Amino acid sequence: SRIFMWPTAIEVLLDVTILCFPSPCSSMQISPAKRPDFSSLPHEDDIWNAMYSFAVDEFGITAMMYAFTHSIYTASRTGLTQSLIIRHNVPDDYLDWHGGKLPLDADYVVREVLQGKQRFLWSEVDTLGLSEAERAQHERDKKMGFGVGISFGTRFSGKNGAGCICLGARNANAAQFDALCDARNAELTALVQEFDTHMRPAMIASRIKLTPREKDVLSYSAGGMTAKQIADHLGLSRKTVVNALERARKSVGAVSTMEAVAKSIVYDLVG
Repeated sequence: SRIFMWPTAIEVLLDVTILCFPSPCSSMQISPAKRPDFSSLPHEDDIWNAMYSFAVDEFGITAMMYAFTHSIYTASRTGLTQSLIIRHNVPDDYLDWHGGKLPLDADYVVREVLQGKQRFLWSEVDTLGLSEAERAQHERDKKMGFGVGISFGTRFSGKNGAGCICLGARNANAAQFDALCDARNAELTALVQEFDTHMRPAMIASRIKLTPREKDVLSYSAGGMTAKQIADHLGLSRKTVVNALERARKSVGAVSTMEAVAKSIVYDLVG
């Protein structure tokens, strides 16, 4: 799998031809035996595969994207794509159509859920009041079979962090897919929340590696101490502390020590 996301893309995540969905009814409850137990899966790949397999079997999903950020305000500086930690399995033909890149910065659906919308069926895109350019993009995506799916927004760390999971069903019947999601909304919402709770820490752990020294200096910085104060407290030179902070900044993918501290707190990297 790669690392990506959504809007038009969101209407895009998928890779099968025609999907048949069971008619939505009360008998389509997720049984405890079938529901993935993410807590028993220690690795990112296992959690991802369990969620995707279940979504394919139960909802006809053909592609999935999951992403999160320590702060939605970072996107105003870096753009949406660079502000996110992303994983996806969007098909190559859609990526090729966009020049090999994920068009997340123009993804209006992803933007909606990251800004607070908890659930969004892609068929409801007309309610967003799209610009002429966005409307044209939406119509092109639909022609590629990427107009059916659902996205969920998530919040963590006291609502400082925000995330999104997008489930696409390529070439599916929108009315049937939407009815199925509506009929099983409570179950699907709970499953998404459980997935987010376990997948996010697993992705952080596999992507951000901090040494004990880097964790120490970030922790003390989070407590308001200057480099000199940290150095005095730990019995180190100021240069050693500054160098450790710089390594930590690069490790977490931050542009400044301030952002490194913010990320380490929101991502629960320091105590």
